[in-house]
Amino acid sequence: MNFVKLKYTLLLCTICACMPVMNASGQTIDQNTYSRLIQNGMEKMKSGDYQAARADFEQSIRQNDSALEGHLGLGIAYFHLREDAYAERELVRATQISPQAPAPYQILGELYYRKDDFTTAITYWEKAVELDPANAGLRTRLDRIKKEHRMEKDFNRDVTSHFMIKYEGREKIEAGKIVLRILEDAYSEVGRGLSYYPSREISVILYSGAQFQEVTDAPGWSGALYDGKIRIPVGGIEQETPGLRRVLYHEYTHAVVHAITPRTPPTWLNEGLAQYFEGREITVHQQKIMRQLAQAGKLPALSSLEGSFMGLDSNQAQYAYLCSLSAVRYMVDTYGMYRAKSILEEIARGADTDRAISSGTMRTYDEFQRGWKQSLE
Repeated sequence: MNFVKLKYTLLLCTICACMPVMNASGQTIDQNTYSRLIQNGMEKMKSGDYQAARADFEQSIRQNDSALEGHLGLGIAYFHLREDAYAERELVRATQISPQAPAPYQILGELYYRKDDFTTAITYWEKAVELDPANAGLRTRLDRIKKEHRMEKDFNRDVTSHFMIKYEGREKIEAGKIVLRILEDAYSEVGRGLSYYPSREISVILYSGAQFQEVTDAPGWSGALYDGKIRIPVGGIEQETPGLRRVLYHEYTHAVVHAITPRTPPTWLNEGLAQYFEGREITVHQQKIMRQLAQAGKLPALSSLEGSFMGLDSNQAQYAYLCSLSAVRYMVDTYGMYRAKSILEEIARGADTDRAISSGTMRTYDEFQRGWKQSLE
């Protein structure tokens, strides 16, 4: 999930691997109808339409309440819809039907991790690894969460109506108050800008610099991280600073983007919006560089900036972030912020970047990019 995501492609493959469809007694049922419902649910989940996927999986269970695929698919759909009680019910049922299938335990682990219940999450993930010891990705995830749990289990915790913040030591109480105050400002200001206010509590964790690197493995140029939780290396915060405010607005914007679209938007749009709301400006020197590149036809295609920036070195990252901010500023100045939000909403409904840009701006992706580059010349 910009956030540590549950890869639906892996889960869909898991469901596929469960076929052919059998009931609890091992007898083949009306496979055509059941398989069609499972396939339809998988396709809708792949496109991000979890409501429609839920309906298909519910119907599949009415066809056969004793098969794994329907309950697992429905549990995953409920997980993405954040209907946690229903998700748990279906996933537990899946473990009862097929105790040797690792996927339900994996999703239950994700569910409890999202609730900040590390102990239960780890128990489920350990069971999944026991059943699927060759799954290196799951084992790596389990090791990381264990590390996170060891580090944070004695952290203090404060809760407001919008945020839950964790930090180590009483000396960080004042830092926690400062961070919460800034985040409440961000909740109001970014909310007004995007006309969107997340309805669920957002987790925020304050680390020392060393703790941040150990938990996140973030590149050295990263000043903070949003991966479903806002993670910030704070050091000794004694008062609000412009730099701290920028970092918090930036990461909070990522949280809002994820709330609008659990599906991954292009990174240039996500990072461009985060920089826009943090108040970052393009300097005169940067404008000159961008103009020269535009005139020489050497600006990158935005499609090359859709993937993660985490593997970039410092210079590459600076350039990618600059292009992202420039493209988003052009979008907002030309089409309005409400168009940027509509693009995110289209992506949430399952559109790819081309279709989302076309729907949001009434221009093709290529036309939008040409307009952006021409605006810099």
